[in-house]
Amino acid sequence: MDLAVAQLLRYSLRYGGHPAGEQRLSLEPYPGGLHLTLEAQVELPLPKTRQRWESELDLKGLPRRYRERVEGNGARVMEVVFSREDGLVMVSQGKEDLALPYLEDMYDPLSLIFAVGRLGLEVGEAARLALVGGRAYVERLPDQRLEVGQEEKTLRVYRLRPGLSLLFFDPEGYPVRLTQKVGEHIFEAELVAVEELAAQRRVVAGEPAKEKSAANRRRRRRRRYV
Repeated sequence: MDLAVAQLLRYSLRYGGHPAGEQRLSLEPYPGGLHLTLEAQVELPLPKTRQRWESELDLKGLPRRYRERVEGNGARVMEVVFSREDGLVMVSQGKEDLALPYLEDMYDPLSLIFAVGRLGLEVGEAARLALVGGRAYVERLPDQRLEVGQEEKTLRVYRLRPGLSLLFFDPEGYPVRLTQKVGEHIFEAELVAVEELAAQRRVVAGEPAKEKSAANRRRRRRRRYV
């Protein structure tokens, strides 16, 4: 996966074998790193929710800032600022603010996915990654030969705990499948298309925004998995 190219990854969602909505994950490189945005419309399990996650990564893949908004029965908003220079992680959630010590490399839920894909684990090896307010244990499982779109591919498989999630990466490094038990059923996200986006100029704070041209908005190349 070429992270120097702006891309949009489209996923179909299923819950208990039934269609459960869709999500889009955009990857936008900028001079200091990578901006990730995940937007999801989740129909199942109830209640229906709209989710938007944003993570700004540095060149090493470590988050600088994370924002999360989930709308369902009410709205939940959280923002996290990772300041390695000050040795602090600032968490804002509603009216509550919390400061945590930054003692080791730390991830948010979105940057964690890309951190797992870059781990150099051999089959049977495990690693611990620090999260805001907790940790994740990642174990490399044996590769699986599965049908992805219209062809079979050998996928790298990782198990995440807690939660017993499974992450599948194709040979190009794309996260092509995520499974997680939610309630009594399995929630699945499966990659269905990759779109290469024209480079878009990110507006720097204090700089006047410029109108985007039609060429900048045009999607240049689309590759479907199904």
